[in-house]
Amino acid sequence: MSKAIVAFISAAILSAAGVQAGLLSTPKDYAPSKSWPVVVSTQDNPSPELMKNTSYFLVHAGGKGTEATKKIIAELKSLAARYNIDPMRIYGTGFSRGGQEILIQAWQHPHWFAAIAPVCSDLREKPDRNDRHLNVKYLRNVPTLMLHGEGDNFRRTGRVEYELAKAAGVPVTWKMYPGGHSPALPFKKNVKLLTDFFDKHKLDPYPKKVVHLVEHPRYSRAFWVDSTLVKVTPKVKAVFTVEVKKGNRIEVTANEHVATLDLHLSAKLLDMTKPVTVVAGKKVLYKG
Repeated sequence: MSKAIVAFISAAILSAAGVQAGLLSTPKDYAPSKSWPVVVSTQDNPSPELMKNTSYFLVHAGGKGTEATKKIIAELKSLAARYNIDPMRIYGTGFSRGGQEILIQAWQHPHWFAAIAPVCSDLREKPDRNDRHLNVKYLRNVPTLMLHGEGDNFRRTGRVEYELAKAAGVPVTWKMYPGGHSPALPFKKNVKLLTDFFDKHKLDPYPKKVVHLVEHPRYSRAFWVDSTLVKVTPKVKAVFTVEVKKGNRIEVTANEHVATLDLHLSAKLLDMTKPVTVVAGKKVLYKG
């Protein structure tokens, strides 16, 4: 078989629906003299032809759970080895199950994404999921645009999750577009629905308040706070909140599943030349 035929078959496979992988498009005006933002898609993809006319790289990293996690890491490392990308401007999207996956990846690794835009996410309440749809409340540090078609059969559950997130203080936006359970408009016709939202957000690696859900030791860290669990059990929901207040005071709350918290402090959070006080309620955990 000739190399040309092999190349044609490979290209056809990579462009088939649902199996695209890796780097899909590069900004047409790319120059290495500055850093550039990246959109990671977990299912279906924004049109590479449209995306190359934006300032964003587009990569696909599909799969579920740890498979998706490994692919996201691998694709970003591969991209960073070849191009000057901006680690403070990494964004996530995905359609249907991919929309659900980008929500999951964001609450497990909130310091990965400057913002996310799940499209027609199929995240919903199911008895075997331990009410996992409620976890959108822990996207406190991740600006989120929830996009649904007006006729999407997951629109109502999406709206419930939007209200849950909004009530919890998540920086969340709700937007509907003409159509059903399809990414055609935001992915194939008007990617500005995504990029206009992403343009507004840049990652803050040192937020003064960190709220995090730990479902497994793999997801123990959020930004500058790491944790250990009392016990690893199925469907564990360890939750902690750490907030830097005035006067070098840090307030900590955590539920019964959290054993310890490690705070990786920085001058971007407080005055490192002065004593720091860490409290949990009325109890002083550290002073010095």
